[in-house]
Amino acid sequence: MTDVIHMNMEEVQLATDVLVIGGGLIGLKAASEISDSGYRVILIDKDAAVGSQKGPRFFLSLNKEYDKGVQALEEKVKASKTIQLMNQTRLGRAVGVAGDFTVELQQNGEGIEKKVGAIVVATDFTARPLHEAYGLTPAENVLTQSRMEEMLAADKNAFVNKSVAFFVGFAQEGNPLVMERILRAVLALEGVHGCKACVFVNNLKVASDGLERMYKMGREKGAVYFKLKEKPSITENGKRIVFKDPVLREDMEILADFVVLEEQIQTDQFNETLACLLRIDMGPWGFLQQDNVHLFPVRSNREGIYIVGSSRDFLGLPWSFTDVGNVALEIKDLLGAGKRLVPKDRAVVDEGKCVICLTCYRCCPHGAIYWDNKAIISPVACQACGICASECPMDAIQIGGYGDADILSKVKTGVAGGNGAPRILAFCCQNSAYEAGEMAGAFDKPMPEGLQMIKVPCAGKIDLDHIMNALAEGADGVLVMACHKGNCKSVRGNTYAGWRVNDAHRMLQEAGLESDRLRFVTLASNMGNEFSAAVADMEKKIQEIGLSPMRK
Repeated sequence: MTDVIHMNMEEVQLATDVLVIGGGLIGLKAASEISDSGYRVILIDKDAAVGSQKGPRFFLSLNKEYDKGVQALEEKVKASKTIQLMNQTRLGRAVGVAGDFTVELQQNGEGIEKKVGAIVVATDFTARPLHEAYGLTPAENVLTQSRMEEMLAADKNAFVNKSVAFFVGFAQEGNPLVMERILRAVLALEGVHGCKACVFVNNLKVASDGLERMYKMGREKGAVYFKLKEKPSITENGKRIVFKDPVLREDMEILADFVVLEEQIQTDQFNETLACLLRIDMGPWGFLQQDNVHLFPVRSNREGIYIVGSSRDFLGLPWSFTDVGNVALEIKDLLGAGKRLVPKDRAVVDEGKCVICLTCYRCCPHGAIYWDNKAIISPVACQACGICASECPMDAIQIGGYGDADILSKVKTGVAGGNGAPRILAFCCQNSAYEAGEMAGAFDKPMPEGLQMIKVPCAGKIDLDHIMNALAEGADGVLVMACHKGNCKSVRGNTYAGWRVNDAHRMLQEAGLESDRLRFVTLASNMGNEFSAAVADMEKKIQEIGLSPMRK
């Protein structure tokens, strides 16, 4: 993550078995590809069924040739000598760090302990019927999407000379995956003698690969789409449909033999428990990946724990299988042949100062810290963000290349001398603000004469002591410059930096010094213009309120 140059390296041994959680199609594909990469895989699922037999047919194309490929994948996994398939098994406990996880698997009331180097979460979607939202009750002619898919897979003759009406987008906002299932079902009715399909849709969600093509194919083959703002009136438990035609602008009536109602796609109900057991952050709607660009496509906030497919987003099978390919590469890069060279000084704990208060353990966003008579920071899992070092009340942790003494030395140098111009120190995250500052300089953007940039590995390393020392040494203004919200490589480095600036503002007010001398700014690495504007605005403010009374 950082550009620290480490001189002292050491070799560490890593466990190379991989745990895959989830026995649906995505979990099977993940187990297969990871196994093909040369690693042994433990594949667990809480249910008895696996693959295409597990839950709704979210990812099956209703095409026999395609489904043969799925069957072949299932047979390959079950026959593999390097994949241990454990049905009716849950994760009970997980401790350790990347390359050295200890997991306890619960099967039939028995706890089974395993050592693994990486963990892949591939939980499945579940589906919730939406009959009530349409004022209907389940019946032979009122079908859910799942029931429709089951009937199409079993025998299409049930739809010979029948009319089928699909409803989507009126009971929920929906997403492309819901729409994809409708489009697949419409195409599956192609060639069924005398069958007529019509789709009532509120918002046509086709923003995914291939969906617009599927939509056009369905229309070309005779499917009729009615895009409506309001839900049609459905009476006689689905047999009579009344709606206002948006083209003719008059009420229309359609009689249907079958009504197919959209389902609400939900994340696995076990996701929250998994997040707690694995100490990973949850994202929106119950997914297991935060909306942070640095985590995409398959990373979690913890090194060695990966999230794929329906565990992280509303993804169809092609994108989910792309995730699987990415995670196989990530695991190979992490575990290699079971040995890895790591820097000794990435994060160093002073055993004499550490009192095992667990502050570092609690604040580390990467779960890289554990303890044994002192805090121990895994050189494999540590991202060298410095959050732990700045939060440690005993100053017992130092980050290689960014020690407190080094930073404070740069502070003193930055405020020394000068010709009367405002002295402005900018603590810059190396992943965003520092690059933006270099861009501003390269393009000759206006920059204050007294500006000094101090590079830090992450805004999370900007200690409250660094800020207050800068002001005490005579800086006229201090800028703490971090990544935008949701764009921090360390997940929460910008959050901690913002908290520390707030604390410093309070302390400045209590000391009678203007709080305007300290500002918190968020930038991206390509925002050279904005960097120039931020430092120029700080210079202008200093000129208004005057130079610091602490100036030496």
